[in-house]
Amino acid sequence: MSIAEPAHERRAPISLRDHAHAVTSSTIGPAHPGAGVVQHEVATSFEDWVRIAANRFVKLHVSTPVTVFRGTMQTISVEEMLVSDIRASAHEVARLASDIRDDEPRHLKLSLQLEGEGDVEQDGRVAHLTPGDVAVYDTSRPYTLRYSGDVHSLVLIFPRQLIDLSHDVVRRATAMRLPGDEGIGTVISPFMRHIAENLDLLCGVSGVRIMHSALGLVTALLSSELAEHETEHDETYRADMEKYRLYIEANLGDTGLSTESIARAHFLSTRYLQYLFAKDDTTVSEYIRQRRLERCRVSLRDPAQASLSILQIAQRWGFVDGAHFSRVFKTAYGLTPRAYRQAHAAGPERAAG
Repeated sequence: MSIAEPAHERRAPISLRDHAHAVTSSTIGPAHPGAGVVQHEVATSFEDWVRIAANRFVKLHVSTPVTVFRGTMQTISVEEMLVSDIRASAHEVARLASDIRDDEPRHLKLSLQLEGEGDVEQDGRVAHLTPGDVAVYDTSRPYTLRYSGDVHSLVLIFPRQLIDLSHDVVRRATAMRLPGDEGIGTVISPFMRHIAENLDLLCGVSGVRIMHSALGLVTALLSSELAEHETEHDETYRADMEKYRLYIEANLGDTGLSTESIARAHFLSTRYLQYLFAKDDTTVSEYIRQRRLERCRVSLRDPAQASLSILQIAQRWGFVDGAHFSRVFKTAYGLTPRAYRQAHAAGPERAAG
């Protein structure tokens, strides 16, 4: 829930009226390896809440209908992900089309309703959430969150590329109620609730693994929910893309992996394969590079692989040239592979910097 995004910048006090309103903005900093420490803040007024929750990622319009506002927020950064446990009085958050810039990084937000009820609106859909329910929304498009009473929620904010689903699939999943008492929801809802009750578990190396497990569950939940609503054509496309992605994942270490080799292995034309990936706003080569980089990043932060050189890790996942690998890694993550590994090995407090 966006009201709960922690502030990097403190804003001057705003004047409160019967229906207080504020606009706040900031930008995400560079990704930090490892996990930091839990930050806890308390608001005894809406003015306090705006200063605490002035959000870190995107411009938002925040309002409340109440004159006595209370809120608490516990937040921890885990690499480029952010986890917030929020308790707050009634409020509304709106992200407008005029607030969105093309150069902003694309993030998804997942909100788990723990207490109270709320509505998430995006892409022409409205999800009404009750305790245990989950909804996902995208910062690159307008959305509105409405909470008519006191609310307690857990919010995950993470880069779009951390879940292995197509842009089209994610767009169809925004502002959908993902029930916590059915199917895979019965697994993810208790898991996320346990995280909310034990944020300290996310400190250090274990926190990174827990969060990536959480994102894996989110991916499974979205896929499962959408499978119930897709047409035969959608189902065929999704199954085909899953087959090609699995093939790529299994062959990342092969330096000969390419559009041509994938098409040949599946008896396709390269043009048709490129067309399928273009529907997901990417290319075959870009997808391969992204997956190789992510595999390298996981290896660099893994203490069990500390004895391997950076070049050995790069070559294990299909990069041939060390200098090229260093350049594309820094472009993707803001740090060279060496700096990333050193920062992660320095411990959670320093890494969260």
